[in-house]
Amino acid sequence: MPLPIEVDMSHYLARLGGEPHVFHCHHYNCFLQQSIINTSAGVFDARTLLIQAATDVVAAQLKTLKADAAMAQEIFSVLGFGKLELALTKTSGTATVKASHYALAWLSKFGKVKAPVCFFPAGFVAAAAGAVHGGNWQAVETECLASGGSACRFEVKPGGKAPGTSPGMGALADFGPRPPAATKTSVDDMAIIQACAGLPLAGDKEGNVHAFGVSLTRHYSNYYNLISYKFDHLMASMGGEAAAIAARILLVEAGHVCAFHTFGGIMESAEWEALIKPQCNTLEDWAYGMVAVVNALGWGRWSIAALEPASRIEMVIDGSYESNGYIAAFGKSEIPRCHLATGATAGLMNLLYNADITKRPQLTPEFYDQTFRSPGLFVAREVECRTMGAKACRVVAEKLGA
Repeated sequence: MPLPIEVDMSHYLARLGGEPHVFHCHHYNCFLQQSIINTSAGVFDARTLLIQAATDVVAAQLKTLKADAAMAQEIFSVLGFGKLELALTKTSGTATVKASHYALAWLSKFGKVKAPVCFFPAGFVAAAAGAVHGGNWQAVETECLASGGSACRFEVKPGGKAPGTSPGMGALADFGPRPPAATKTSVDDMAIIQACAGLPLAGDKEGNVHAFGVSLTRHYSNYYNLISYKFDHLMASMGGEAAAIAARILLVEAGHVCAFHTFGGIMESAEWEALIKPQCNTLEDWAYGMVAVVNALGWGRWSIAALEPASRIEMVIDGSYESNGYIAAFGKSEIPRCHLATGATAGLMNLLYNADITKRPQLTPEFYDQTFRSPGLFVAREVECRTMGAKACRVVAEKLGA
């Protein structure tokens, strides 16, 4: 039976069991995790944060779905995290993940490591044990592909912290009229959204989603939000304002990484060549085409409100998944909070006008450094944010020195 994944085009979101889901690639997943772990070293235990956030959101979802072990395994696989095998009793258990998204991604991006890296899967397994047998559980990874194991294996036992409250669908926005296209474009965004919705973006027989030249996950929006914003808050409370600023810079940098690899991979993919490139007559059309694809990823509704070629872009985002989750979990903010959207907006402009993605360059780490250190670098800032009381979020990216 297919999983009941619902697409809510009135809010440009997707949900499963009351939890919003978004597409992100392995580059973003690994960079975000590595950034949180490395930056928090000596300040707080980031691994506990990563595992507990997963337990919180997955436990809420599995409870809503009244899931058994078989459904939990299916969810894990369909969403692109690998192939999960649970062997649970009322007092103990084991879990094995074959082709773990996080472990394989870590190997491909950073190479072999000494310690396990599957923190999200550990939290998922703990939540699954709770859904099957009730009570609080913990899962400890004892073997990991990323550290030389033949598979990722977990010991599961009662105990640990009770799952926290998930923000669920969050503080959904009331969308106003969409801004008209900033410049004339030949791109039919709704046709692109519908075409993307028809792509087979679900886990294969190994539980992986390979598309657009990357490994994708249909991940939990609230997982990203909880680990990002708790990271920010813990750095501020335990490390001071300078530490919090460093955390926010890295969260925006994660958006750069996401744009470079996910947007770049999309614009170099066979799917782009077949579905979107035929509609593009100008470089600006590529921007509109990419934003149309973003609007099929569950990130909220993105619109280009202003576009000065090779100089400036203004992006309006109605109901960003970042603002939805932040408001529901933490309330009002005194600073903008859409870090992913900020980095991704700058990343889009850098791909178009600095990397010249139309020439299909190889998206290597060296080329990333070259692109984001070029004299004509685009830098973005969020000038309005729903977390601060605005109706929509607004991000401006401008070329340095323009």
